[in-house]
Amino acid sequence: MAATERAFSIIAPGTYGLNTQTSIDALDPRFCLNNLNTVQDAAGRTSSRKGYIAVTSSPLGGTPNIQQIFEYVSNTSTTGFLSCANNNIYSGSTTLTSVYSTAITANNWQAVNFNNFMWFFQRAHAPLRWDGATMVTILSLGGTGTPPQGNCVLGAFGRLWVADTSTDKVTLYFSDTLIGQNWTGGTSGTLNLNTVWQNGMDGVVALAAFQGYLIIFGRKSILIYQGASVPSTMTLLEVIKGVGCIARDSVQNIGTDIYFLSDTGIRSLQRTIQTTTMPMQDISRNVRDGLLSYAAQDNLDLTRSVYHEAEGFYLINFPTNGVAFCFNVRRTLEDGSNPVTFWNAINPKAMLSSRDRTLYFGHGGIISKYSGYQDNGASYDFDFIGPWLGFGEPERQDILKKLIFTVVGANGQSFTAKWFWDFASTTYSAAVTVAPHATAEYNIAEYNIAEYSSGVGVDQISIPGASTGKLISIGLLASISGSQLALHKIDAYAKPGRMI
Repeated sequence: MAATERAFSIIAPGTYGLNTQTSIDALDPRFCLNNLNTVQDAAGRTSSRKGYIAVTSSPLGGTPNIQQIFEYVSNTSTTGFLSCANNNIYSGSTTLTSVYSTAITANNWQAVNFNNFMWFFQRAHAPLRWDGATMVTILSLGGTGTPPQGNCVLGAFGRLWVADTSTDKVTLYFSDTLIGQNWTGGTSGTLNLNTVWQNGMDGVVALAAFQGYLIIFGRKSILIYQGASVPSTMTLLEVIKGVGCIARDSVQNIGTDIYFLSDTGIRSLQRTIQTTTMPMQDISRNVRDGLLSYAAQDNLDLTRSVYHEAEGFYLINFPTNGVAFCFNVRRTLEDGSNPVTFWNAINPKAMLSSRDRTLYFGHGGIISKYSGYQDNGASYDFDFIGPWLGFGEPERQDILKKLIFTVVGANGQSFTAKWFWDFASTTYSAAVTVAPHATAEYNIAEYNIAEYSSGVGVDQISIPGASTGKLISIGLLASISGSQLALHKIDAYAKPGRMI
């Protein structure tokens, strides 16, 4: 009598995201071992990320990296772009026009919209103000006192807050109410944090406002002040010891929370506050060691992040390594983390999610936008590898007969199916091409793919299997060049082999 065929199915492979932290032989089947250049779509499937398209029509000479992008917003909601590169500040996006370059020696500005102006601060640089047409030093405005040359700035509670100068990491400076050029007199002042740090000496790295509180991020501590609208009477509400922020531009307000990079991974401020007396949760816990390895190799002054509400992700990029981690903030796993995917090739040096919900990047000499499915005209790899799974009898080898991949969005797409047996590095693979088609072959509502472009197809790709083993890891490699692709389901069929 012929042996009964054995099978397993994975619906929405990788729906829990990348996991490089858990032992590979104990991995939940909803995780994956690789998901290069992917995001999670609205249905939780592993889908190709978008690429980028140049917005700037004529690159800057010498193609210097655009290292910061800001959006100026006036009181009448007029907007405009300002970017930093080549020790210049430029206005515009399609055409980049230098508006200031005097005595600039670095491009690591932080800028905020406050009271109809945009205010620029960078360590060891004269602070600047933009009014929509002209950039001037704050000192030239004839205010009171000397504005601090701090590296972090916050516009909140009716004033500017600045910290982290070249010689002072423990003083918080605040301007007069609604007067960003006044730094003495009125309601301006300073706050010395030397007596507040409870974990030894620390220094300010970043500032934020959250749920009516002033948040001061040190490298090893977080200070939370209440009543910041009246600095003279504000009080210290809480000190979070043992965790802080190590990269200023990793701080992102995602609406209901703030995410930031600490020396133990990407943290959630909300959950950090809630768990100060318990083991702390880490939204990057499933990729923590790998992420921190990249952070250790990178220049954290140049690390950038963005929260892109339109597609529900927090993206942090390490430019020296050319890699990014993309966290799906729409979903929180049982362990408190967010599903994460891993990007290479795109490597933005600056990021901005604009008021019109467009994601902009800074590249060599140009501003680009997150759009289409090519990287500035070039293809990129979609590479998925699933966890190690068995067919039900650990003591028996199985003979792989067939793999079926259900994919969404394939249109003339070539694939390489690949699989591995029993933790070995030997790769078995087969190539296949899906024929072009203009309309969906299945009821697309059943597959929940309304977010895909018109004419999307759902295809089942059958691959003959090969070789034997107890545990199998299944993957799919595709070159993305113009069309979105999502992995909906993997089915594996095997014939029982000999007992081991």
